[in-house]
Amino acid sequence: MRTIPLLAALSLLSACTYQEGLIIEDMTGTVVLPEEAATRTFTKQDGSTETLEDVRLIGPVYLGLFPGVREGLQVYPHPDMGPIFQPGVPGDTYPYGGTTVGDLRYPCFESLVCRVSSGRYLTFDDLVEWFNVVLEDPIVDAFGDVVSNGDYVRQVCYDLLYYTTDEEIQITPRDRNDDGVIDAKDLDFVKRSDGKWEAEFTFWQQEYFEDEDSGQGFTLWGWMDAPSEVSYQFSTCDPEYGYYESTYSSKFYGGTQYNDLLNYPSLYISTGDWVAPMDGIHVYQGVDDEVEIHINGLVTGTGMEVY
Repeated sequence: MRTIPLLAALSLLSACTYQEGLIIEDMTGTVVLPEEAATRTFTKQDGSTETLEDVRLIGPVYLGLFPGVREGLQVYPHPDMGPIFQPGVPGDTYPYGGTTVGDLRYPCFESLVCRVSSGRYLTFDDLVEWFNVVLEDPIVDAFGDVVSNGDYVRQVCYDLLYYTTDEEIQITPRDRNDDGVIDAKDLDFVKRSDGKWEAEFTFWQQEYFEDEDSGQGFTLWGWMDAPSEVSYQFSTCDPEYGYYESTYSSKFYGGTQYNDLLNYPSLYISTGDWVAPMDGIHVYQGVDDEVEIHINGLVTGTGMEVY
């Protein structure tokens, strides 16, 4: 029979029972956008106008956990900031963590760099129809030819990235609600009966912090990066970084999120974007809070309009 020395046994027992005192959980909630955040009026090439509400107008949503949020730092509520060390650069917000609802995806075509978010297109044909028909800004391939169907988009992604399934590309959704079909309910944002758009979010394995005296936790705040009305690009996307495509016919960066979006959000938020006003944020009282954040403040040239 094998015996374990007493000191070794005590060490093993201590390792099994020691508690670090950290609260680390998957923290979930719901983000809500107004109808107006998914609505835009387009001027067509023939001079006519069209007002359209469509989930594809919802840009990536960035959510962060901050020490606090207050008014007066910007024309919209903004997370508390640390010291300013150089002119033109705001203080760091020192976020505890963050997540997104919709990711900027590698689009497989240079003409789509920084213009495609996941969770917005039901099919690749929807992607083609959006740019070719609605925006009247056709997708073109490496040879300058207009891309006319979604199957071609899928195949180019498969070829360039050596993928074999749509789930690897992560532009179109999977069956998220497990009802056996892939439809609009599987997109990130789903339209509610009251007309608003809602999406679920998760902070994966988030460490929870709170004030020892008051018991109050950190503050949830965020914004939606609306696509540019001119280029339809997202300002939170760096077009000179990300996956680099280099073939005999294509040489370009695929674009990716800037890495300091939550640290310096005011550098990337501009007119037309949507932010959470003070009555839309959530201040945590516990790690198991039922959370709903409303991002219904439209940033204008002079301030913010709440919807």
